[in-house]
Amino acid sequence: MSNISKYFTPVPDASVTFNGANVELGNGFGHKVNNKDPEADVISAAAAEGSEEHILHDLTFRTSQGEMVLILGKPSSPLFNALFHGHKNLKYSPEGSIKFKENEYKAFSSTCPQQIIYNNEQDIHFPFLTVEQTIDFALSCKFNIPKEERIALRDELLREFGLSHVLKTLVGNDYVRGVSGGERKRISIIETFAANGSVYLWDNSTKGLDSATALDFLSILQKMARATRSVNFVKISQASDKIVYKFDKILMLSDSYQVFYGTIDECMTYFRDSLGIEKNPNDCIIEYLTSILNFQFSTQNMKSHLIPRSEIDLYNLWKETEYYTHCKEEVDAHGAPGNTDIPEEDTTPTFAISLTKQLDIVTRRAFDRSIGDKSYLISQFVSVVIQSLVIGSLFYDVAKTTIGSFSRGSLSFFAILFFTFLALSDLPAAFQRQSVVRKHVNLHFYYSWVETLASTCFDYTFKFLLVVIFSIILYFLAHLKFEAARFFIFLLFLSFYNFSMVSLFTLTALMSPTLSIANLIAGILLLAIAMYASYVIHLEDMHPWFIWIAYLNPAMFSMEAILSNELFTLKLDCTESIIPRGDAYVNITFANKACAWQGATLGNNYVRGQDYLKSGLKYKYHHVWRNFGILIGFLCFYLFLSLFVAEYITPLYTRQNLLKFQAYLRSHGIISGSDLEFEEELYNEPMVSSSSSSSSLDSVHKENPEGSKDEEDKNISNGENGATVQSQKHVISWKNINYTVEGDKQLINDVSGYISSGLTALMGESGAGKTTLLNVLSQRTEKGLVTGELLIDGQPLTNISAFRRSIGFVQQQDVHLDLLTVKESLEVSCNLRGDGDMEYLASIAKLLRLPADKLVADLSPTDRKLLSIGVELVTKPSLLLFLDEPTSGLDSEAALTIVKFLKKLSEQGQAILCTIHQPSKSVISHFDNIFLLKRGGQCVYFGDIENACDYFVQHDNLLTYDHETENPADFVIDVVGGKVRDGASNKIDWTNAWQQSPQKVEIFKTLDILETDARNSNVDFTTSAWTQPSYMAQLRYIIKRQYICTKRDKVYVISKFGLNAGAGLFIGFSFWRTKKNIAGLQNAIFLAFMNMCLSSPLINQVQDKALQSKDVFIARENRSNTYHWTVLLIAQTVVELPLAIGSSTLFFLCCYFCCGFSNAPHIAGVFYLNYILFSAYYLTFGLWLMYSAPDLQTAAVFVAFLYSFTASFCGVMQPYALFPGFWTFMYRVSPYTYFIETFVSLLLHDRPVVCENSELVPGQPLMGQNCGEFMAPYIAEFGGYLKNPNTFTVCGYCTYTVGDDFLEVENMSYHHRWRNFGLEIVFVVFNFCAMFVGFYLTYIKNVWPSVYAWCMKATGLNRLLKLDINSNGNYIDENGVSAEKEILEKPDSFDAREEYINDPVAQSMEMVPDYIEEPDSNAAASASIEQPFATPLETPSVVQTEGNKL
Repeated sequence: MSNISKYFTPVPDASVTFNGANVELGNGFGHKVNNKDPEADVISAAAAEGSEEHILHDLTFRTSQGEMVLILGKPSSPLFNALFHGHKNLKYSPEGSIKFKENEYKAFSSTCPQQIIYNNEQDIHFPFLTVEQTIDFALSCKFNIPKEERIALRDELLREFGLSHVLKTLVGNDYVRGVSGGERKRISIIETFAANGSVYLWDNSTKGLDSATALDFLSILQKMARATRSVNFVKISQASDKIVYKFDKILMLSDSYQVFYGTIDECMTYFRDSLGIEKNPNDCIIEYLTSILNFQFSTQNMKSHLIPRSEIDLYNLWKETEYYTHCKEEVDAHGAPGNTDIPEEDTTPTFAISLTKQLDIVTRRAFDRSIGDKSYLISQFVSVVIQSLVIGSLFYDVAKTTIGSFSRGSLSFFAILFFTFLALSDLPAAFQRQSVVRKHVNLHFYYSWVETLASTCFDYTFKFLLVVIFSIILYFLAHLKFEAARFFIFLLFLSFYNFSMVSLFTLTALMSPTLSIANLIAGILLLAIAMYASYVIHLEDMHPWFIWIAYLNPAMFSMEAILSNELFTLKLDCTESIIPRGDAYVNITFANKACAWQGATLGNNYVRGQDYLKSGLKYKYHHVWRNFGILIGFLCFYLFLSLFVAEYITPLYTRQNLLKFQAYLRSHGIISGSDLEFEEELYNEPMVSSSSSSSSLDSVHKENPEGSKDEEDKNISNGENGATVQSQKHVISWKNINYTVEGDKQLINDVSGYISSGLTALMGESGAGKTTLLNVLSQRTEKGLVTGELLIDGQPLTNISAFRRSIGFVQQQDVHLDLLTVKESLEVSCNLRGDGDMEYLASIAKLLRLPADKLVADLSPTDRKLLSIGVELVTKPSLLLFLDEPTSGLDSEAALTIVKFLKKLSEQGQAILCTIHQPSKSVISHFDNIFLLKRGGQCVYFGDIENACDYFVQHDNLLTYDHETENPADFVIDVVGGKVRDGASNKIDWTNAWQQSPQKVEIFKTLDILETDARNSNVDFTTSAWTQPSYMAQLRYIIKRQYICTKRDKVYVISKFGLNAGAGLFIGFSFWRTKKNIAGLQNAIFLAFMNMCLSSPLINQVQDKALQSKDVFIARENRSNTYHWTVLLIAQTVVELPLAIGSSTLFFLCCYFCCGFSNAPHIAGVFYLNYILFSAYYLTFGLWLMYSAPDLQTAAVFVAFLYSFTASFCGVMQPYALFPGFWTFMYRVSPYTYFIETFVSLLLHDRPVVCENSELVPGQPLMGQNCGEFMAPYIAEFGGYLKNPNTFTVCGYCTYTVGDDFLEVENMSYHHRWRNFGLEIVFVVFNFCAMFVGFYLTYIKNVWPSVYAWCMKATGLNRLLKLDINSNGNYIDENGVSAEKEILEKPDSFDAREEYINDPVAQSMEMVPDYIEEPDSNAAASASIEQPFATPLETPSVVQTEGNKL
């Protein structure tokens, strides 16, 4: 540790002093919000509604350098939040009463914010970085030392925290497989250490760590505090006495007062001896002190005048003690008000490294984390390659004719539009990295704008590579001008335009508080970019109120440059556009003919490209390099704004600030006062309201503490709420269970045991396979091979479906829908997985003290854990209840209350098996039995908890155990893990000892008796299994749930309607009163096309919303068989469809009537009907891609690709007549073909065409003929009309008489409208069905990893990327070890195995065999269980007698 400490440089003689400070906290301070924003972890919902601040009175203590202080009490988290951003969040009085050294705290925090470091319970990292990259980055940002020293420092830290073995492993997260949760927690702790501060605030940082790992962490923290001379304040929910004694001091806080500060021994002496508050021998110190703060103590033997009846009494008693006097004297010795001018010796640079080094390090990190996400990069790469091949072949060998010039323009416009869509698809990724960036900025690793610039550098580099590939394929397939200068100018402008779009949409993401709002803004920008690129609407046709947009549009300058570069030197052949032509004009010279193309001159059979550019598009070739300068200007402007917003605007978008803004709007009547609406029917017994709830189970009657703890116990044991379990007595046994993965890696090794009734703890050291065994027994494993016997009442388990319906499973992850209330979350589980008993539901909620009317989003992590337990308990599991770490993250009082409740359930006959990490003595005392595993998944003891310690002592005479003082859970874990004090133990093989022990013999004799009795009782467990509601009932419940979630998401709803209204008005005013000339005909096509361009951002909005429910379903609901997977898809569609129709109606009203087309019902009405159908199309299209893609980013890429693909073949960009023969089928299968044809034909049917003079085709009649006589044969064949038929000079010919003439040329017809309507319905139905197929293949059969592996091998990309991939789609390194196996073989921790097996989303994306092996005849004789799991969501589950096959 001394080698490490020399690198840490806190402020010398650091100390923190509170001298009678009164600190203002939010009134709802107890309600921590589950938010991954470190700044917003502790916020006040009540404060957000404008309530008064809560005050923490008279904080009086001093903490010196090198000390660790344990803080107990609900105000600890909000106090940490206030101290962390002292210059912004800290409000206190009297002034100067809080100091750092001799400096006023707020002034010091403002001058040196990097010295105050905060670490919360959230573990937020870039998932695609390795542990090595993550730690190296943190150290590089904070230690300006040579690389060799930094590597040595990193290796030392990793050794101290036991992470050396995962150096090259991805960090991962809940959805990306990586290191285990405990290891990820340690990475967070190392990052916080690396921040190199003087004051550390550790807010429940040990959540998720077992007791041994937490003890290791506190030991390291103690060493670091001593070595670095820093001040450490630590909040811990649960801790053993060993951990508590690591602290130098303890600070106890009631809701409003400080009630103690001193050493641990002083604290125990004061409360136990001075006040006479008795300590239960089974309670650890944390439990004892927490019970005092919660007034959960016995007053039976206390003196009446010493009994604290309220927190004020506790405070007054504290003030009368010598401990308070000592604290007061100590702080008064430093009593001068703090300095506001911070002396130079107390200041340090805000950042440890220079700005240039920040840029270098963060840019390297941006490349590393982006390259790590290979699936996202490959999806973009493949999308670009396929799109360029398709579009290049669609425009293959564009002719150098006048009609070919239109194709060249369309090709250029498409190239620009495609990369606009591709940049738009990066919005989700931009939002996902913001939480990590905010954490690093708070740790002062770098400026926020530096990360934005670094990400931009990577995006520019990768997008440039994509542009190069796209340009090479597209340019030469289309046979654009084969000149080096022309190609490189095309590449240059397309690249810099792409860069400007990347920066523009990055700016959009940074300016938007939510993804829905970002999609709204991006949707309007997309329309503006497409319409005002001067191609859809020409400059001369733009209305004056919007023409300025064109000059603010990089696409216009790029379009002008690219098209001018291509056409300027071309001579366009006009043979196909000569007027007049035909048999009657064969012998007439060209002097009497003209080319019907803009820029044509009388008597010439060609059009010069520069003339077409000048007269038709108002483009000039000499603007090319001017436009390049303008494009660079746009790029710099967008980039500068992005950096500015990233530094000063985006950090303001915390949940706390958004709630304050919401409160402001509510106070001014802008929004309604309540966002929650409830039905009239309530529970028979009202649930606890949010105003009376707390962040843990400590809301008790504080005004009357006498016997309150006994009363609490009585309430639980007597079932005060009538919470009874309708269970039957059954025996669930397992024999010789083995579980292997990867063919030869054994996770569970020959395990046998049973559960009849009672509360059984599944325990073991970290990595022993506790969660794995729990998953095996509950039939939740999803890959690998399970062998052995699983029996119910001595009979082989045959009805797996009934078994699953008879059990409950509380998993580690607290996965819920944030916009449901607690009540609604419980109702879904109660109705779909239980008997719908609302009275029982209310009883469970009341016992757990869950706030009924509070949104899940506003619950603290503790309350979310309680909700996870409640969701399973309300189902009344009649057979068995599994719980995986139910007390993780709860404070000691909450953990004890939960276990007491579980004990009560077990006494009613409920069989309960729960994993638990080294519980306190009082907690473990409530368990009837323990099932103890050692590393490797081997059983070393199963039996009565009271006899467990004696069993080990009997087998090892060097062991000693004190029943009065020692915790049996700690003892047995230490023995099995070889961590006995002083190494005083023999080397015993505890697995063999158990196998040969008489205790095991007795256990299984008891099992035989129980199974015999159970068989004789003839009680079939399947009769009590809940019956799943009918499919329609499931659908009804989930539709209601999705409706509630959508209704409450006001940002989403407003964004959707706002985007449609804004886009409708924007398009409508852009095409305002469309003229009846030829340009108006073309505008009608582009109007229809722009209407459909809006679908892309709308799809992104829908996908972002649907992702929330999909994640919850995959992670929890499907694994618990809550409802059929198809129900979610139908419900999401049903709820979204009215929104899509309503918002599309608003779009139609805003757009259609501005454009000046027919208002007749048979035109406008049919147009509206088809647009409503189009809204159903884009909705089902978006959901199809969402449910078929592994994540939101990939779905966004799919949208960009498939939208561009289908839009390319609808006849707008390339007329059908110019399609290469092999692509004509795509014109027929593109849904946009039929929408475009319907919309355009409705707009133009019977619409007269009045050509303007510039649109008339000139012609010279023959001598002696007027124009009418000269043009009569041509008009008879081709239509059109003459403006001046009687003239003998220059004829003015208009190509079309009515819009139907134009439709015929464009291969459209008004008479196809109802045929098209039917085909559009077919496409909607196809999308709807494809949604089910996509979800089935992706999440049920999980075929894509194997397809991906095959494609990588077939194309050789695996060799190019130096990867090998096995049949399961896992990467194999150069040593032949797969990524999965590497994780499973970690020598120091089995946590990774447990997390890997228990990670629902990671599992859903893994490849597993898509078959079920049939049992052979030999296997049948062995009566074993063999389970090659086939799918993540539908595990094969057939158990047969004599050869039980799962």
